[in-house]
Amino acid sequence: MKLNRRSLIQSMGAALTSPWLRGPAALAAPAQAADFPPAPAASAFPGTVWAQRAAHRREQTRDIVWLTHEPIEFLQRRGDHDADLPAYYARMTDPANIQRMAGAGVKWGRIFFYKGFGLDFEQPHMQLAKKVADQMHSLGMKVSLYMGGTMFTETLYHELPQAEGWEQRDQWNHFVPYGIQTYRHYACPNEPLYRDYLRKVIRVGVVDLRADELAFDNIMLQQEPHSCRCPRCIAAFAAFLKKHYPTRDAAMRRFGYPDTDWIRVNQWDSDTQPDSVTELNDPVLQEWVRFRCESLAHYANDLYDATKALNPSVCVHFNIKGVYSFNRYWTNAVYQPLFAGKIDMMSFDTGGYDEHIDAHTGALISQVRSYKLARRLETSCDDAFNNDVRAATHMAFGYQKPVPGIAPTPFGSSAFNVFTPLMEFFREHNERYYTGVDNVADVAAIRLWPSMAYSISAAYVPATLAEQVLIQYKVPFDLLFEEQLDRLPKYQAVLLAGQECISDEHVQLFLNYVRNGGTLILAGNTATYNQWRETRSTNPFLPRGVSSRQEGKGRIVSIPQIIPAEAARRSTSANEDPEPGATAQHGVHMNPPQWVLPRNHADIYRTIADGLPRGLSISTEAPLTTVMELQNRAESRETIAHFINFDRKARLAPFAVTLRRQFPGPTRSVTLFSPESSDPATLQFTESAAPGGGTQTHFTVPAMSTYSMIVTS
Repeated sequence: MKLNRRSLIQSMGAALTSPWLRGPAALAAPAQAADFPPAPAASAFPGTVWAQRAAHRREQTRDIVWLTHEPIEFLQRRGDHDADLPAYYARMTDPANIQRMAGAGVKWGRIFFYKGFGLDFEQPHMQLAKKVADQMHSLGMKVSLYMGGTMFTETLYHELPQAEGWEQRDQWNHFVPYGIQTYRHYACPNEPLYRDYLRKVIRVGVVDLRADELAFDNIMLQQEPHSCRCPRCIAAFAAFLKKHYPTRDAAMRRFGYPDTDWIRVNQWDSDTQPDSVTELNDPVLQEWVRFRCESLAHYANDLYDATKALNPSVCVHFNIKGVYSFNRYWTNAVYQPLFAGKIDMMSFDTGGYDEHIDAHTGALISQVRSYKLARRLETSCDDAFNNDVRAATHMAFGYQKPVPGIAPTPFGSSAFNVFTPLMEFFREHNERYYTGVDNVADVAAIRLWPSMAYSISAAYVPATLAEQVLIQYKVPFDLLFEEQLDRLPKYQAVLLAGQECISDEHVQLFLNYVRNGGTLILAGNTATYNQWRETRSTNPFLPRGVSSRQEGKGRIVSIPQIIPAEAARRSTSANEDPEPGATAQHGVHMNPPQWVLPRNHADIYRTIADGLPRGLSISTEAPLTTVMELQNRAESRETIAHFINFDRKARLAPFAVTLRRQFPGPTRSVTLFSPESSDPATLQFTESAAPGGGTQTHFTVPAMSTYSMIVTS
């Protein structure tokens, strides 16, 4: 059977950037000796056991038709004109195909369930999905069900005419479509009847189909001027303002009006007028962006609670994407900390951010920031494994949340039919070295709400470039948001880059951190404004002209300027789309090819490293084209260093590493694990006294291609 190129790329499990675009994935079985034929002698088969296993997996799964999350009706309506589609779906859902999957060790699959056509319309394919899900469960496989996030007007409104009243409406009282698919409309997140309807759908998925995971897509709002201004949202915004500014004095202080009832949401003259907005100085727009973020998060939180009320073991997966160098709070109303505790898995699903070095600018592009966000939110991540650098980044930085409904990362949606030596290595070592770990962090890089929400792009430049220095210089760090500032005492230094808006309350919190012995590193115009972007007469951290000072037991130091590289300034790359196929991104933004190390990157690194009272937990001679993550595994008292080479054209020469001992007692062993070798290798090491007390271990990492893991015990 032959499918056309569009069908293959968009729907049938091709290895694309986005797991939501490529279709859901099945997964390979854990590597166990019984699953494989005896390995030939080394002289006859010089490849590693990982290469042998990958080849065996590919052969086992050669005739499998992989499951997709898209129902056939959607592909037909979208215009995927291929006469073979019905035959393809028949083969895909054939019990013999599912049996072949199980026989090949596949333990997971995502299948179509609810796209937004309506419960009645979707009953036939739901019944088919149930047969597939029942068979998968009988074979010991986990089942993920796809939950679309739009309403199909031609079918749902036919079933439920009242659903038209659930729509979002922009300022011109026009529906808000899913890009050019104008037959798909977004529902208002503040409409309770729509949530009630989705609860019925969730019940079918959890109770009738016994889903192990519900994967909710399209969790976002649209950019101005297409944000929802329906009567529900206008009333909810009025209540939001009244709650936060209930008195005359509070309203006068914030808006200059005695009563928030007088306030009207800003109107735009044209579709492109918001492009001219570079910062949000208008207090109503500031409150509006927060209201939209909270509305979307409350909507998602409700879906999470509805699912967990039926079965707490079900994994709840939201496609909310990661953190980038443009203001998604403003454009798409996604502020991830508001999802904390109400999400088990998050997708990145954004074009142009796959791990690579940009061929034109030399920028090292990665999802490291997104993984850092997810770990501190304690949520797992779903991203593609379509190249070894991308897979290795997931291995090194990913967090695996212990939810029964989740198939472990090497066997879940991201890994579906990726059978490479690296993936087989990951599957073999996942439980032993990639679970039950937490990262080591010397520095907390802070992104405060008002700084990042009220600046459309300017604040993102120093923040992104400072984080890029941390990433490429391999400084162990966490990415924190203001909801997580109670964690500050665990870090040697706090970095405020681009954090121009800081409240008096947070100023005192940072000063107390310094007084207790921490180092506060400022970059650019930090604390120029308060939390409402009102200009301060004096800087609360450093007087004008002063570059550093003592404060209690700690100190405050300044990086006067983060200077973008010329390659970044010259980049003319197109804006990346935050929702592939759905929206056009307005305005000027900093894009991945501009993530070039700043011109003064060495000075920035030295300021940060010198500011650590106990010194770096790890230092290395590995080049700036590599990244590193350092983790502790408390159960086995091991420290694990992951190194990833982003330069696919060059094999990495051996490099020296100095590692601060993380657990009491002397180092017993340093062991290298690599997909380039069938067996781990023991590395020679020496020890010495570490600055500030304790001991440090010195060793050399051998030459490597893409990935190495070093375990110190």
